[in-house]
Amino acid sequence: MAYAVQADIEALNPKRVYDTNSSPTTTELSGIIDNVAAEIDTVLASQGYTTPITIPSSFVTRLKLLNAQGAAALAEMGQFPDASGPGETPHGAVLLKAYQDGLQSLRDGEVPASLGKASTASPSSYSLRQGDDFPDPVFRKSSRDKDF
Repeated sequence: MAYAVQADIEALNPKRVYDTNSSPTTTELSGIIDNVAAEIDTVLASQGYTTPITIPSSFVTRLKLLNAQGAAALAEMGQFPDASGPGETPHGAVLLKAYQDGLQSLRDGEVPASLGKASTASPSSYSLRQGDDFPDPVFRKSSRDKDF
């Protein structure tokens, strides 16, 4: 599930036109939006959050902007595929930097406390059954061994 839509990308790239003849086309732009959203969800899932995020609305709005920044940057680079380094559009570079910074903030855990992480089961004991005795150690401590 994408957080942004084509209108969000058009708002960030107001001088660009996206249609069936543009580069990227509207169909390609839709795929870019979905791919960027998937990357955002992957980062969130790696931090233990269940995706897609649907609440709180303020955080969903932040993800919408992040999704739009990433997609707008890629769409801008798609319109000028040969421009890189000094020849790239400053606007595309600013959008890409904002997107990368936003992803890093998610990796750093800058999410609302109310979001809550997915529950992860972890063992509370390594005993197979209650009352199991642990096996005798292979190496025994003799009276000659010193405590460290």
